[in-house]
Amino acid sequence: MFGLLKKRVYQIDFNEINKEQFDVLLTEIHEILRDSGYVAQANWIIQILSTVKKGDSEMFKQKVISAELLGGSGSVVDVWIKEDAKMERLDSLMNDFLKLTVKSGLNYSSVKSRISR
Repeated sequence: MFGLLKKRVYQIDFNEINKEQFDVLLTEIHEILRDSGYVAQANWIIQILSTVKKGDSEMFKQKVISAELLGGSGSVVDVWIKEDAKMERLDSLMNDFLKLTVKSGLNYSSVKSRISR
């Protein structure tokens, strides 16, 4: 019972390889969202990328585990793009980003639940 009240601490590994992978993934996700007219979602991705570049694991956790990224309607993961190729690419990039997030140490159930493949 007392374990439920305990705050979990996540050690996120922002080594150079992970930072580079996050940079590549998040930059392309941002470009797709921006070019598709999803400005608010694109800005949220830039905020996440900024936390990666700073190595701020606490802010990264707050930005990733948020309604803006993982929530329902209007969140980044629920964006829908008419062009099939762009939509498939965005889905693939988001899956890769979420997998890298878990691999880097943010092994959080809401992140894992959004991985579709």
